[in-house]
Amino acid sequence: NKKMHNTKMKEKEWQLRKVVKSVPHPCYDDVERVNDLMLLKLNKPAMQTSTVECLRLGRAVEDPLPGTSCLVAGWGETTKNPTVFKMSDVLRSVNVTVMDRMKCNMLYKWKPFIGRSLVCAGSFSHGIISADTCRGDSGGPLLCNGGLVGVTAFGGTCGYTKKPGVYSFLTEKQLRWIHTTMISTDL
Repeated sequence: NKKMHNTKMKEKEWQLRKVVKSVPHPCYDDVERVNDLMLLKLNKPAMQTSTVECLRLGRAVEDPLPGTSCLVAGWGETTKNPTVFKMSDVLRSVNVTVMDRMKCNMLYKWKPFIGRSLVCAGSFSHGIISADTCRGDSGGPLLCNGGLVGVTAFGGTCGYTKKPGVYSFLTEKQLRWIHTTMISTDL
């Protein structure tokens, strides 16, 4: 419901939270783009309502196969003007399709290498223009088959089919780090 997720409207169900602590993944590598995860502690818990749903982190999900349809969402940029950065006022979501890692690596020319800790996904049915995540969507969800599979990490030019979005895959190892860190750092 776009009306319920519009930042310009006064919402009685808005939940504003402040980040009081952040813990980046200790093995984050900006060059290889692996372990692109950060945990945030909020000043108070988010409450589930008709417009806010919390996703539970359970056991690791299976690696999504090429061709799997997934959903991404965010308030990120919606224009292709590289000199102007403007976030969307409305929460947007779009279906993307998981791409074979080898094909994705050929598109990114192996830099960074898209290994098992990353998932490539985009929309490829509209010629050169594609549904995609963009600047400001980082950290948003990649939902496949109803489960949280990953988070938005990076991409090429927004909406360009030759550079699909890349997502940090929540592997069993990443989920262990999340759970251990939450306990050991009082998150």
